[in-house]
Amino acid sequence: MTSTNINFLEQAVSKFKNLDADDRLSVLEQLYGQVDNEVPVLALNELPTEGPAALVAEVQKLPKEEQLSAIRQLLLAKTSKGNEAGESNIPISDYNSLSDECKLVFWYQLAKNLGGSIIAIPSDYIPSEQATEVLDLVQSANIQDLVSFMNQVL
Repeated sequence: MTSTNINFLEQAVSKFKNLDADDRLSVLEQLYGQVDNEVPVLALNELPTEGPAALVAEVQKLPKEEQLSAIRQLLLAKTSKGNEAGESNIPISDYNSLSDECKLVFWYQLAKNLGGSIIAIPSDYIPSEQATEVLDLVQSANIQDLVSFMNQVL
């Protein structure tokens, strides 16, 4: 990785960590949509999916109106000491015990189910200027840099 890439990653990670949960979810949804075509199905089959699938199933079991709160809670789990997003039935300890690879798989599976078995981001939601800045920073990143970015923020 070059120093330019490191600088881009530091900037993108720093800006992402300052976003609220809704903007984080919006950024992740767009990034996972962007990499969906680039991630070979065979590569996903080699990753452990039992833990992430169980956690996605827990989110799916929640009533739609509680799903967003649970997702917010998980998005803030790494960088927040308190539970700013409200309570849910999803144990943060289950999420935090996942390996980095499993967290990537969890968010990938979650993103794939948004608008289906998991509540969609409202169609009238407009990402903040800060979220747009993060997306602009990562827009031209290659797949390895995107994975590195996601590892650092999840």
